Amino acid sequence: MPQASLTRSHNDLSEFLKSRRARLSPDDVGLPNGTRRRAAGLRREEVASLAGVGLTWYTWFEQGRDIRVSPDFLENVSRALRLSSAERQHLYVLTGREPAVARAPVRTVTPALQRMLDGLPKHPAFIRTAHWDAIAWNKAANRLFGFSSRTPEQRNFVRFVFLDAGFRARLPQWTTDAESVVAKFRSNYAKYRGDPAMEALVAEMNQRSPEFRQFWRRHDVMSTGEGIKTIRVEGKGLMRFEHTSFSVNGEPDLNLLVYTPLGPAK
Repeated sequence: MPQASLTRSHNDLSEFLKSRRARLSPDDVGLPNGTRRRAAGLRREEVASLAGVGLTWYTWFEQGRDIRVSPDFLENVSRALRLSSAERQHLYVLTGREPAVARAPVRTVTPALQRMLDGLPKHPAFIRTAHWDAIAWNKAANRLFGFSSRTPEQRNFVRFVFLDAGFRARLPQWTTDAESVVAKFRSNYAKYRGDPAMEALVAEMNQRSPEFRQFWRRHDVMSTGEGIKTIRVEGKGLMRFEHTSFSVNGEPDLNLLVYTPLGPAK
């Protein structure tokens, strides 16, 4: 792994662990509050004790030092920090337990995939890359998101949510949606350490969007999975959609997203 990528990985690991420790209180984990605390959250020694690991070793781990840790160590720390399933997976990725992916970006889909998209006429559906670029879609998705009228750069969903004022105005729950986008995108980001396009996108968003920069610094992560989104649709008003994500077999960099209409928002 290149040195710059290694440094970034260690820094991300350190900031992630600090942020997870800071969100917990002694009451959350059954510890007495004790003396007055200078900073919010658990102390390192408390996390080490809860995890059943040495304080020095945990401190080095949180500092992002180049030490080797076992799966048992990671499981114990995950449990002590009350990590969600997505956060636990993120921790494993940051420690190199899953290989970083370095692949040429996929920009086209097979005819079979396009036919599958077209076979869902009432469900907006599209294919998204690991960089969150929409590269193929059906007519319903085009009506909802206007892909065909956008440049390839504008079809990136991170830019879409944070930089497109028109689309932002169509999201009545924009803050919640934007927080979710950043947390899900960060899970992708961790798997592509050293990828120039991914690094460039994050740098661009941190520079161009104060809200993205604020959410990014939280180090929240979520699995892409499923969810409900409310979008203002021309001629129909506020509509609710249930969105689901599927991996494309044989193409680990691609995901299929399907939006199932649930009717008008109440």
